[in-house]
Amino acid sequence: MHEHAGSDAASGWVLALLPVSVAALLYLLARGRLVSGGGTWPAGRLWAALGGLTCLAVALTPPLAGRTGYFPAHIAQHLLTVMLAPLLLALSAPVTLALRSLPVAPGPAGAPRRLLLEFLHSRLVRVLTTPLVVAVLEVGSLYGLYLTPLFGALHQHPWAHLLIHTHMFLSGCLLSWLLISPDPMPHRPSITVRVVLLIVVAGSHNVLAKLMYAHALPAAAGPVEEVRLGAQWMYYGGDLIDVLLAVALLGTWYRRSGRALRHEQRRTAALGTAPSASRRS
Repeated sequence: MHEHAGSDAASGWVLALLPVSVAALLYLLARGRLVSGGGTWPAGRLWAALGGLTCLAVALTPPLAGRTGYFPAHIAQHLLTVMLAPLLLALSAPVTLALRSLPVAPGPAGAPRRLLLEFLHSRLVRVLTTPLVVAVLEVGSLYGLYLTPLFGALHQHPWAHLLIHTHMFLSGCLLSWLLISPDPMPHRPSITVRVVLLIVVAGSHNVLAKLMYAHALPAAAGPVEEVRLGAQWMYYGGDLIDVLLAVALLGTWYRRSGRALRHEQRRTAALGTAPSASRRS
């Protein structure tokens, strides 16, 4: 019986790693296609992609995946899959890589790129990237999981466990993509709105961790000591990742402001030399 259980667990880990492996392969193939065609791709983005996928792999395999009854291990998985991995994947600019590596051609050859562009400009993406919607998806799922009986139900229904954690991972990706990704976004909010969104989400994480610690929630997570230890991990680990998000956000703003300033300086210089050139003629 133990051998059978171990075999089932191993099969589950292999199955969980399959989408991570496929994502890594697709990213490397797209980068290879771009580079072989004479294009360039920053090494930092490649390392960010590999780092984010590594975080997912670590969270989905032992020892973390093998300690489902130990609440701090669950929180470590949460920090990796819902916060750190999405941050790194957003910095890897997967949409930009796809747009640059997919063929630009009429007919079926260029269909994937056209479909991706249509999706980016769709009403669905516009709604999902509304700051209020992002905040509700990110914060609401966390509060619903840890402050209601939902957490206990996850261990009784494996499909619910998969569904809620996929939702939380995608919500984390959406938040990081909105805040810091260099990918194109047709309706990206201003830097002020994004800073406010980050403050709201970070503050909500802290309040949730304090509620979990004070009331030993979720009730089905195990002994009080383990629940409170997990809450501490969420508080301090979440703070650290939120600081990384803030640094990345300010870095993005600094680079874009610098480019805008250099463009304005070149335009001013061109306008300044035009009259003198006309007078010489």
